[in-house]
Amino acid sequence: MSTPTVAAPPTAIHAALHKMKWGWLAAAIAVGLAVAYMPTPDGLDHMAQLVLAVIAGTVILWAAEVMNNGVASLLMMGTLMAIGVRPLLTVPVTNDISGALSGFADGAWWTLLVVVYYGFAMKKTGLAERIAYYILSLFPGTYSGVLSAFFLIGLILSPLIPSMTVRTAIMAPIAWSLVQSLGLKARSRGSALIMLTVIEMAVVPGLAFKLGSLNGPVVVKMFDGKHIPLTDGGYIQVMLLPTFVMCLLILILNQLVLKPEEPIHVSHDFATGKLKALGSIRRAEMITGLVVFTSIAMWITAAGAGAPLTGIKLHHLPTFVVGMFGMAILSFSGVFEDKDIGTGVSWTLLLFLGGIFSLTRSEEHTSELQS
Repeated sequence: MSTPTVAAPPTAIHAALHKMKWGWLAAAIAVGLAVAYMPTPDGLDHMAQLVLAVIAGTVILWAAEVMNNGVASLLMMGTLMAIGVRPLLTVPVTNDISGALSGFADGAWWTLLVVVYYGFAMKKTGLAERIAYYILSLFPGTYSGVLSAFFLIGLILSPLIPSMTVRTAIMAPIAWSLVQSLGLKARSRGSALIMLTVIEMAVVPGLAFKLGSLNGPVVVKMFDGKHIPLTDGGYIQVMLLPTFVMCLLILILNQLVLKPEEPIHVSHDFATGKLKALGSIRRAEMITGLVVFTSIAMWITAAGAGAPLTGIKLHHLPTFVVGMFGMAILSFSGVFEDKDIGTGVSWTLLLFLGGIFSLTRSEEHTSELQS
């Protein structure tokens, strides 16, 4: 009689798979370094050898499925650009569809892709909600204090989560929970004041950032079509003050038009209680926060990108390359699951913007052919 086998507990299986991922990642890096530093074969220059090294390491990542294969491809492309491979084709091409599809080869589109996934990670892990409740706990419990807190929440989340829909999906439930805890009637002026203002604060502060609203990418493409450089720092310098004034007017006018029936006093325990309910910060939140805030620091210290704002130049990596490395970390660490790559973001929006971005290049390409 055979002895029945006992299945390994899920935690043990997960730990074993995690160790295997680290082993395969180490193998991929080792193979890549071996190819990079071996004697250069005849007929190849050093750059071509480095390209082969990156491809060799990536093949191992694909075969072992160390991370989502699509993200592994992003990591490969980011690494190729980091070692000096040009991100775009520089040889003029005519009589083909390259102009019509050019929007999907544009750095702005790839930047939007990675930061939309960043926003999804912040929502999925609960980091965005934790930040929102923490900010809410710092303000007084009056209407003015609560609405000012939601303005600051929207302002902070805008560069982190470029989707206005996602920001609204995060902030609106928090606001409704607050309304219910205060016992405000659903159709009261106080309830309307909080809910309408919160939705506006989820949208309007994003105007101050290039990727905080749909307005930003369109402006970027308009400038690009005229060959006028537009940096992140320059955009913020121009748009931050008018956006701040607009938000201030909204906060004042809303309280005048929707004057509540009576004042409120939000207990400090509301926000702190919600924070306690979230529990201690989890591993996924820590990884997401580290990736997102490190990426932002690298974006504003890139040569040519953050110089107008910070005056600091630490590297030459484009924004989207930094994001590609960040996505690889989020995928490898398990923050992203395979299903998240296909369903975590709105591909309808991304395809729409890619088409819009292509229009500028197509018109420019047509003008060059006619001239």
